[in-house]
Amino acid sequence: MKHIRNCENIKIGAIMPLIGQLMCFMRQQISQTYKNLGYDITPEAAQALMIIQHFDGLPQKKLADILGKDKASITRILNSLVKAKLVERVQDDADRRIIRAHITPEGKQVFESFIPQLHALSDLALAGVSEQDFATTVRTFLHITDNINAKCGKT
Repeated sequence: MKHIRNCENIKIGAIMPLIGQLMCFMRQQISQTYKNLGYDITPEAAQALMIIQHFDGLPQKKLADILGKDKASITRILNSLVKAKLVERVQDDADRRIIRAHITPEGKQVFESFIPQLHALSDLALAGVSEQDFATTVRTFLHITDNINAKCGKT
């Protein structure tokens, strides 16, 4: 019990479980929404698709960095998205060692049909949260992320 009390004084320890619960819930809901649209993809693949949608042509290595996954995991995730015809891999013209992930026309169409469900999920998650509280939360998490990235040598 003494160990638990000591952990209460670690401020980041108070938010880590909440972040974990939020991420788990959102990933499950997003994955289920894609399943309802007829695409049986994992929560990780759904998350990757959202990132690729926003950063079309993202190098596979950068996707791995963003998701915090190793090369083998990213390969499996991209294989599932390629198999579902939502993403394609393209070798970089300038550097053939670089593989870029591009969203396909079908992937764009699926993502567009997903947007209303994403808005509904966002509304559910943020019900009762003021714009000011939300903006403060975003600024706080950006600050925490910047601190961690500075320590890890990332920008």
